[in-house]
Amino acid sequence: MTSASATAEASDTAPWPGASLPQAMGRFMAGTFRLRGRASRSEYWWWMLVNVVVLGTTQLLIPALITGRTPESNLVVGPFGSWLFANVQLFSVSPAVAPSSPVVVFWLLLTVVPGFTVAVRRLHDSNLSGWWVMLALIPPGAFVLLLLAARRSRLEGARFDR
Repeated sequence: MTSASATAEASDTAPWPGASLPQAMGRFMAGTFRLRGRASRSEYWWWMLVNVVVLGTTQLLIPALITGRTPESNLVVGPFGSWLFANVQLFSVSPAVAPSSPVVVFWLLLTVVPGFTVAVRRLHDSNLSGWWVMLALIPPGAFVLLLLAARRSRLEGARFDR
């Protein structure tokens, strides 16, 4: 491997501290199938903000504008995004939420894999195994995982760049 290709590969897997929203979302989508490497806090939390805005708009704002009242909602944003949102709300759709349901399903399908992989890379950046994402499968584990995602970067996490 040449030093130029090693540098290019390291820049793909190294975290990008202080990433802007467009940079973070670009890396989020570019890293859709990449479990190797690390993601900085800014990369992860920009994604979470976008996810909350999309889900909040489709599940709270749009139905409120349609009906004139705030709908009952099960808006839950998990540690790697919207996959935890696929709950009773999608399977028992009220008339107020029905117009936005296809958007939510599309969003879920579009973001479940990159949301999972960015969470794994975020854990790597704080020198934790990606297997910690399995905490999201148990109810209190999702909140623990969000706390782990808030940890600072650790130099030892560079071991996941290879």
